[in-house]
Amino acid sequence: MSSNSIEANLLTELLSEVREPALINTINEYLVNEPIAYLGPSGSYSHEVAMRFFGINKSFIPMRNVEEIVKCVYNGDCGFGVVPIENNLAGVVGDSMDALIKWSVYVSYSVEYRVSLCLVVNEGVESLDEITEVYSHPHAISEAMDFVARLKVSIIYTQSTSEALEKIRGARNRAAIASRLGAETRGLKPIMCGIEDRPNYTRFLVITRRRSDIGDRTLLIFSVPNRPGSLYKALKPFAERGINLSMIYSKPNKQSPWGYDFLLETECQLKDEECNEAIQQLQQETTYLKILGSYKHIKIT
Repeated sequence: MSSNSIEANLLTELLSEVREPALINTINEYLVNEPIAYLGPSGSYSHEVAMRFFGINKSFIPMRNVEEIVKCVYNGDCGFGVVPIENNLAGVVGDSMDALIKWSVYVSYSVEYRVSLCLVVNEGVESLDEITEVYSHPHAISEAMDFVARLKVSIIYTQSTSEALEKIRGARNRAAIASRLGAETRGLKPIMCGIEDRPNYTRFLVITRRRSDIGDRTLLIFSVPNRPGSLYKALKPFAERGINLSMIYSKPNKQSPWGYDFLLETECQLKDEECNEAIQQLQQETTYLKILGSYKHIKIT
């Protein structure tokens, strides 16, 4: 084993024991030297979370979509990636689930982040009446749909909130739903903030090539046969052991008509015997199973 691999494993073990965001940031500032991929362009919420988690003086690489982030980590071109996985208003991020199914990577942290959405315009725009088009990522639009519906404008979807900001530059009739940071770094004006329908939280996963068996949660992806009781039988081992399921989503399986993939987060760690026993029994009921490791769940405010 190379010295770099030893250092990487020690870092993974060290971080897996830490929960305080400020301390994690300090550790990362000194010890993380690998490139970090995020959903770009710069100023996106993924970028904000990456900077809050790893520190600002890092090699951050913006990617056009989530699959590029996961692929970069899988190929070893990036040491870490930051991907959105779930929003309390809009649900699971389908692109992230698809990429985690396709590529073999692991989760080192789950980060919950309070998102404040802003309506961003060009300098000189003073009235909402001037706006005829609103640009943003589908999830951001969904999270502020009550506000957007009142504007009576055309909605144009983009790959990220940062891309939306690029699209509105120089057009007085265009607005974007994005972050204050993203707007201000581009010389744009947040005309209103806090436009989300309800308190808005997004969970991000920090992904890596190294699996950890330590944490308070474990992420699994699996599919079950299309027959009565198959999902019940798959999840029953966790209920029998009193293990809570903190997240479960289903998504159509692209390989099998009318089959479904399930994204499951359990509140247990792989190093515990009961957790492993439950997963082993789950596996007996599945057509396939991917274990994405154990990790700490933290909140950044």
